[in-house]
Amino acid sequence: VLSRRRNARVDGLDIDLLVETDRAVYVVEVKTRARRRDIDVVARKAEAARGAYGKPAVAILAGVRIGDDVEKYAKGKGVQVYRY
Repeated sequence: VLSRRRNARVDGLDIDLLVETDRAVYVVEVKTRARRRDIDVVARKAEAARGAYGKPAVAILAGVRIGDDVEKYAKGKGVQVYRY
């Protein structure tokens, strides 16, 4: 891990947690109750981070209440989901 920043900003977009390694950038969004539009938002933020850092970006949605339909939608968009 090269850096870890909470409440980071990339290209004017707020990111809950941004972790940079030597190989990739991880964009983590945390939601209590996730919706499909949250998947689209985190995917856009990951794309912005990819451009800003010049590395592959991994979009991650973490949350407590993530329905199966939202998780399926996320997988289709290439967004990883972590329930806790």
